Amino acid sequence: MQIGPSADQLSLRDGVREVLAADCPLTLDRRVYEDEMAWQPLWRNAVDLGWTWLARRNYDGADDLGLTTLDLVLTLEALGSALAPIPFLSSVGMAAGAARAGGAATDALLNVIAGGTVATLAAQSGTDRLPGATMTLSGGRVRGAAAAVPDAVNAELLVVLCSDGDDTALAVVATADAGVTIDQVESADPARPLATVTVDAPAELTVPVEVETALGPALLAVAAELVGVGQAALDVAVEHAKNRYQFDRPIGSFQAIKHALADNQVSIERARSLAYLAATRVDDPSVGPAERWRSCALAKAAAGDAALACTRTAVQVLGALGQTWEHDIHLYLRRAWLGAAALGDSSSLYHLEGRRFLAGAGR
Repeated sequence: MQIGPSADQLSLRDGVREVLAADCPLTLDRRVYEDEMAWQPLWRNAVDLGWTWLARRNYDGADDLGLTTLDLVLTLEALGSALAPIPFLSSVGMAAGAARAGGAATDALLNVIAGGTVATLAAQSGTDRLPGATMTLSGGRVRGAAAAVPDAVNAELLVVLCSDGDDTALAVVATADAGVTIDQVESADPARPLATVTVDAPAELTVPVEVETALGPALLAVAAELVGVGQAALDVAVEHAKNRYQFDRPIGSFQAIKHALADNQVSIERARSLAYLAATRVDDPSVGPAERWRSCALAKAAAGDAALACTRTAVQVLGALGQTWEHDIHLYLRRAWLGAAALGDSSSLYHLEGRRFLAGAGR
C-alpha cells in the first residue's frame, strides 16, 4: 500500500496551485463578501479544466482518467490554501463523496456533478454535533430539515441522508422544487454561505446506503481543505516571524513564538498524514467499512484541531496587525472555524471513536 502522492499527483497539485495563484487572489474571497456571485468565473474555469471530474474518481467506464481519492485530497488542500470561494468542497468533495456509496445507481448523479452542476450534502441536524440521516423517506418523498448546509444557496441538487424505515437511504432532491425551502443563515465566513434547508418534496433518486460509508469520504474532503487552510496560515505566521524585528532580533527567535510555530507544524503534518492514509484506505477494497470510517473520522478531527491551532497562532504572532480587517489572516480563521465544525467537531469525533475502541477492548 503506497501512502502519499506520486510524481504525477504532485504535478496535478502544482498545476492546481498555479491556476489558483493566477485566478484566485485573496481579494476574490473579499469580493464574494459583497457580491455573492463573484465566485462563478473561477468555478467555470475549474469545470473547464476538469477539476470537477474528480467526482468520478476510480470510475470504471470508458472515460476513466485514473483519478483517485488522493488526487481529490491534494486538490482540496490546494483550494483550501487559496481560500477558493467556490462550491468545490460541497459539490465534488461532500455531495459526490457521499453519493459514491450508492454504487452504480448513482453514476448519472456523479456524471452531472462532474459536468459542473453544483450539489451539496445535507447531513447535519440542528441538535446533534455529529452528522447522520436528518430526514425521512416515505413513498418516494423526502421530508425533514438539515442545518448548516454549505453552499445550499448556490446548489441545484441536495444530496440527503434519510431514514427509510429500519434502513438508511441516500436521496437526491432538486433545490428548485416548490417543497424545498432554503433559509440562508449568518455564516462566520460569508465566502462559504450556510443555510437551513427544509424539505417536503419528491426524490429524484433514492438508493440504500450505509451512513458511515457515505459520510466517510465527505469527512475526508473537509479534512483535506482544512489541511490547506492551516498550512497557508502557518506559512503567513512563519514569514512574519522571520521578518518582524523586536530588540534587534526577529521575533521568530523568541522561544514562545518558535515553539508555538513548531507545534503547529507538527499538528498540520500529522493531519496531512492522516488524510493521505484515509485516502488510500478509502480506495482500497481490502479495507473494511469500519476501518475506512475510522480513518476518515480521525483525519477530520486532526485537521480541524490543526487548522484552528494554526490560524489562532497566526493571529497571535501577527499581534495588532492580525486584529485588523485589512490583514487577510482573519479570512483563514473564518474558514477554519466553519470547516472544524462541519460534519462533527474534533471532540465529538474523538469521543465517538474512543467509545467504540473501549467497547471493542472490553470484548
